[in-house]
Amino acid sequence: MRKTYRAIAIAGALCPSLVMAAGGDLNITGTIVPTSCKPAFTGGNTVNLGNISAASLNPDRQTELTNHTISLNVTCSASAPMAIKVHDNQAHTQLPGIVVDGTDWSMYIYGIGLAPGAKKIGGYGLRFGTPTVDGQPSMVMYKQGSMPNWDSPDTATLVGKNVEGGNLRYSWGASLAAGPMPGVVHTFPMTLVPVVGPSQNLDLSNYIPLKGSATFELLYL
Repeated sequence: MRKTYRAIAIAGALCPSLVMAAGGDLNITGTIVPTSCKPAFTGGNTVNLGNISAASLNPDRQTELTNHTISLNVTCSASAPMAIKVHDNQAHTQLPGIVVDGTDWSMYIYGIGLAPGAKKIGGYGLRFGTPTVDGQPSMVMYKQGSMPNWDSPDTATLVGKNVEGGNLRYSWGASLAAGPMPGVVHTFPMTLVPVVGPSQNLDLSNYIPLKGSATFELLYL
């Protein structure tokens, strides 16, 4: 940093007779954090639902496909509490009316792609299990917006997605009063519950690829 300022001073000194032009500010921001954490999904970050026979789909109601178990594992360089936000990168493809675990709230259903003709195929839910912190079972808790305290999730099973301005984040710990638990190894197990809407609305004479995508954002607390 000291060399940079010296170079600027010399450049200015070489042109004493010129009128000084308007300047611009360079703002540098950042945060030094006491620990760093690395996320990974058990088995990789792609869930392959395989080939699904069109004949196995219900023509006039939704069809729940085979569920898949996934787990978000976070390893930190030192003990730390954390939270996550989940962003649905295919939210525009979510089929209204899809129900997972008795819930059809759009914030709990993620998009699974579009069929030819921009037809919405269905959606999926993320059913959470019991998180662990350094092997110790924990409870799931959440905050939304400017909530001052952590609370129990509105649904006892599903992870909601963060919508613009919603600031929905999840964490885990021994109790709501204690809040998020610090640890080196955090494990957040989930079950992916994929659903296809009524097949009569889809052109099943061609292959229809399923394409869901969600981003898990880590938050240091």
